Amino acid sequence: MDDLILKAAPRTAIGKRVKQLRREGLVPGIVYGPVVETPINVAVEQRDFEKFYKSAGHSTLFRLEWDSGQETVFIHEVQIDPVRRNPVHIGFFAPNLRVELTAFVPVVLHHANHDAVGILSTVRSELEVRGLPTALPHQLDADISHLLEIGDHLRAGDVPMPPGVTLVSEEDELLVHLVAEAVEEVEEVAEVDEDVEAPAEAETPAEEST
Repeated sequence: MDDLILKAAPRTAIGKRVKQLRREGLVPGIVYGPVVETPINVAVEQRDFEKFYKSAGHSTLFRLEWDSGQETVFIHEVQIDPVRRNPVHIGFFAPNLRVELTAFVPVVLHHANHDAVGILSTVRSELEVRGLPTALPHQLDADISHLLEIGDHLRAGDVPMPPGVTLVSEEDELLVHLVAEAVEEVEEVAEVDEDVEAPAEAETPAEEST
């Protein structure tokens, strides 16, 4: 969280009036959580937030600052416009830093072996973990250099946890594995001479009665 700061501004516009904020390139948001007595309405620059969110994600603790105050928060929820795909509202969660919580953290794969046979298939890309807010990592790193043959796999229990963090997901939960390449079968179709009349279909003989 060192020096990780996102700037915001107090927000008075609510309801239908937030449309004007979005036209001005701002995204409305709200700060809430066990350490916030009353939810605080804020707004952030859309471009700044999109860049920040791309690098920080959900599980990174940072400081949200505005003119009249600040809170240590996570990005808990981002509502996305289904057509334009831009953020339209943000929920900033301010946790109690002394109380453990659970969070989903992305797993980043490293050292894929170029001599591996088959295709690496991803079943799950994140894990649920538990720890103090200050201990939760931005990502979990996993070495997959040992995946060489079809059937080789990486499970949740194989991913190392940082100090102060415990795995909540089932240890035997499959994350990635090597599978055989799919071979597309091509059916050979004989060319038909349009000048030759196709033979009539043979009648199916009736079953003999006994």
